[in-house]
Amino acid sequence: MEVHHHAHATHGKKTWKNYFWEFLMLFLAVFCGFLAEWELEHVIEHSREKEFMESMVIDIKTDSANLASMKSAFGYITIQIDSLLPLLKDNEHLEKNATEIYQHQVILNLYKKWTYSDRTIDQLKNSGTFRLIRNKAVSNGISQYDGFIRNYINDMQNSLILKQWQGVNDAGNDIFKSSVFREYFKSGDFARHAVVLPNTPYFLTNDKIVLEKFINKLDQYAVSLDWFRMNIDRALQQNKTLDSLIRKEYHVESN
Repeated sequence: MEVHHHAHATHGKKTWKNYFWEFLMLFLAVFCGFLAEWELEHVIEHSREKEFMESMVIDIKTDSANLASMKSAFGYITIQIDSLLPLLKDNEHLEKNATEIYQHQVILNLYKKWTYSDRTIDQLKNSGTFRLIRNKAVSNGISQYDGFIRNYINDMQNSLILKQWQGVNDAGNDIFKSSVFREYFKSGDFARHAVVLPNTPYFLTNDKIVLEKFINKLDQYAVSLDWFRMNIDRALQQNKTLDSLIRKEYHVESN
């Protein structure tokens, strides 16, 4: 009788070294995958950061043009007020100076509304992507600029300048005949041209008290416009500084 001995093969048995190397290779594969994903994410974020800054520069350029236009418009209105005041104070010659008075007064009906180009800033804040701006100087500059525009341009125009403009127009309704303004803007749009006087008397009243109240509102409006234009100058300076900083730090080309 033959006896068969079944030998137990031991050459395929794994040792702790085998398990260690398998674990190490698996760990390295996962870790390298993580690094690749992390690097890709950073590349994407840096690309988005650059895109945001390029968009920011476009917004800043638009703001600069709008601020300059608004400063010019309100400066022109201030000139009209300064020319109108002495004519209104000369109560005895009101009718004689009617053409000149109306010529200045029609301009006071105009109003330049500020529009803030905040699409990029709002997107950064509302989407939580403000963190993408790694450059602290740029991040702080954007925040400071945004705060100044909202507080000293937006809010000042809406809460002070607009209300005073409305007050001047309301007070003027007791003095001036609206047909002059209607004909002026209907015949020549907003381009400067001669007014056409109504039938005499040219004014609804020449009452000194009514005129004094209107003059007082004009003075208040002029003071506020001077203050507002000073804030516009400060906004323009911040605008210029921020534009230069972003272009330098993110190598945004001039356009």
